[in-house]
Amino acid sequence: MNDNKIKQLYTSNIQNFIASGEQNADNLALSAALISQTLLSGNKVITCGETLGQMMAQHFASILVNYYEIERPCLPAIALSEKMHHCSLTEDQHAESIELYARQIRAIGNAQDILVVFSLNNREPSIKAAIEAALTNDIKVVAFTSDDGGEISGLLGENDIEIRLPTNKPSRTLEIQLFTVHVLSELIDEVIFSM
Repeated sequence: MNDNKIKQLYTSNIQNFIASGEQNADNLALSAALISQTLLSGNKVITCGETLGQMMAQHFASILVNYYEIERPCLPAIALSEKMHHCSLTEDQHAESIELYARQIRAIGNAQDILVVFSLNNREPSIKAAIEAALTNDIKVVAFTSDDGGEISGLLGENDIEIRLPTNKPSRTLEIQLFTVHVLSELIDEVIFSM
């Protein structure tokens, strides 16, 4: 690989980060305010994502429960599990995997909680089912999407927030999601702990 290709990859990624900041500044501020109000009202943040999105969901929940850069009190958050085992005679494991997060939301989600979803391709069936379960239970949604927002964007209501990242490559989406989660975490800490 030559130096020009390396420089081009860095330049392209930096441009995606800049575009993401410009495109999502207002929605990040709204998300920080909504999540902060949810937490200050005694409710919780529920997170989920498929595959590498699950890693991001766990990371964000961990930041809220622990802390980002400044030690502070714990905030109520939980990342839904990809590994829910049960005794079942059904052989339709595909249907069960689609409902994996939705069932957990129906079990532990309360109206006024907030669901934060991390999508890498905008069409994960389990993420779509989770959003539908959340909306049915009056749980607001913050959705991290990419490119055109795809099917996930179409599920969101007027009270939900989409943080759409300007890339269609899952690897780049993941990189920008990580940075954006850190920005969001810093904003939440600022809103809650500067009062």
